[in-house]
Amino acid sequence: MGYEYGIWLVYDKEEFPTTHIGHITITCYMEKEDAISLYDELFEIYGKHHEVYVECKTPLKFDINMYENDDNESYSWGYEGHLLENGMMTDIWSNIAKISKKYKCDFSHTPHTSIFYSHVKQALQPRKMDDNKVVKCSMEVVDITSDNPVDWHVIELSNKFI
Repeated sequence: MGYEYGIWLVYDKEEFPTTHIGHITITCYMEKEDAISLYDELFEIYGKHHEVYVECKTPLKFDINMYENDDNESYSWGYEGHLLENGMMTDIWSNIAKISKKYKCDFSHTPHTSIFYSHVKQALQPRKMDDNKVVKCSMEVVDITSDNPVDWHVIELSNKFI
């Protein structure tokens, strides 16, 4: 089942060691067409490229089933983050939340990246980093239908060149 379709802020894999695509979740549990429509709307307002301040000094364990429609029984650990605009923390995330309410989806109320997923809570080994960091991301529509995070992938949208 996975997390159906969604929208992520995808970062370069070199930023954090993951076996899956490194990302900050915006939405999940969407129909593909709705994900593309929401992406188009967000793209028109905010563009494709973003920076996220990631709190690497404070790793967190995320509970299973953290989204309303989540029944994956999967634990994860990672870091929280804050969307930046011109290098400053802004309220963009709450604006994105308002826009996403037009669509059937689970919105990630706390921007975060999951570094590792497991069905066994004891397998989580959060790693504190010495410094927080700013990561450059691109907004993408994603297929997260697989139960295996390694199989998740970005859906190429031919009409987006920026």
